[in-house]
Amino acid sequence: MDFVYHKNPVLSKSRKALLLCGFIVLAFTCMSIVSRSSAEDAPSSGVISPSASAESPQNNQELINQKLEEIKKIQGDINQFKASILEKQKEGRTLENQISIYDSNIYKNQLEVQETRINIEKSELEMEDIEAKIEEDRLKIEENRAYLKEMLRVLYGYQQESLFETFIERDSLSDFFNEMNALEVVQQKIFETVMSLKQERKDLSLRNEELQDNQISYQNLLEVRYEQNISLENLKLQKGELLEITNGEEEKFQELMSDSQGLLPSLRAELRDLQSLGSSIKFDDAISAAQYVGSVTGVRPEFLLGVLRLESGLGTNVGGGNYLVDMRESQRATFEEITTGLGYDPNSMPVSKKPTTYSGWGGAMGPAQMMPTTWMIYKDRTSQITGNYPSNPWDLTDSIAAMAIKLSEVEGVTSGDYNAEYKAAGIYFAGSNWQRFTFYSDKVMYYANLYEKELGG
Repeated sequence: MDFVYHKNPVLSKSRKALLLCGFIVLAFTCMSIVSRSSAEDAPSSGVISPSASAESPQNNQELINQKLEEIKKIQGDINQFKASILEKQKEGRTLENQISIYDSNIYKNQLEVQETRINIEKSELEMEDIEAKIEEDRLKIEENRAYLKEMLRVLYGYQQESLFETFIERDSLSDFFNEMNALEVVQQKIFETVMSLKQERKDLSLRNEELQDNQISYQNLLEVRYEQNISLENLKLQKGELLEITNGEEEKFQELMSDSQGLLPSLRAELRDLQSLGSSIKFDDAISAAQYVGSVTGVRPEFLLGVLRLESGLGTNVGGGNYLVDMRESQRATFEEITTGLGYDPNSMPVSKKPTTYSGWGGAMGPAQMMPTTWMIYKDRTSQITGNYPSNPWDLTDSIAAMAIKLSEVEGVTSGDYNAEYKAAGIYFAGSNWQRFTFYSDKVMYYANLYEKELGG
């Protein structure tokens, strides 16, 4: 209920109360002056500001800006390598071009690892600032609550007598009107303090939401860094393998391209290495599920396999956790609803583990790595595709179907548009912040292209 300010000139029966009222008003005035003089260019509302007495939090904005400049420069270098790779691909498949493409991809990947490291550092600085502002908001609320409590106590003392009784007990009319004016000031201060409290609580809520979003982005960055490091090692391995198989001879390279669509043994093994929370997924089963789901939803099977490959790789990193330990409490009731509806013991069903080296939560389910509340959004439409009632997040076909539905929400995905798929992959991983994690989208599309060769071969 909103606070409504009404003037109510009720008075006390003693000069002692008047002196107390005057003391409080004087204190407010003096502290407001102190607040104004200590906060440069800060407008004064007349209400005591906790920031006047609380230590100002450290601001990392200058360091954050430096990180942003570093990231901008690295992104420019990454884009140059991307352009170089595209140019080499257009020139045709020769051993020299392929080695050059591997080199460019290795350098690009190294830059992406560096970019992610700086983004992680930037996120840490941002979280420090947000946490400091949350504490500042909390202190403001506590101090204003204390002031409000004291002012209401004083005002309550005046409300114990009627206006007429107060009037006749005063020695002069001037005493009476002076107390009326003092009370009006106190009432105004109460009104302003309540309004300030409402705003501070709103600010605190926004800060907490901002912090939660930043923590999710931070977790995504760590997961991307894990995949980037694996990718870098794979690229180095594949370059060495290519040189070893061809012995540096163009003729042998062309034979390799003809026999296997250019997929090296290690690369083919990488494509087939699909897992869900540490448990292997049979590649033939994944192909069958992706092709069936693709025929129903219109989402390219190769694109689905590309997303599955990335989610599978990240799932290898987190392993299998327990919902009571690793899942955010707000997700647990939904998880229990899903598992009991399937006839499972919630404690026996694996979810992703929460991180051990930083603050965050796990709780993602199955090959599609969806959180329980997200799964609930897609489970009914998933059942319509697979015929499984209820749908099961640990079932491969159900999981890929739910993934396809979510991906197809981006316009153009069902038409096989590259840019639409690129965006959908990013949103699948990081939501509205997807443009901060273009490595994920790049890698999904890279795998999708390879799966197209694999399925075509």
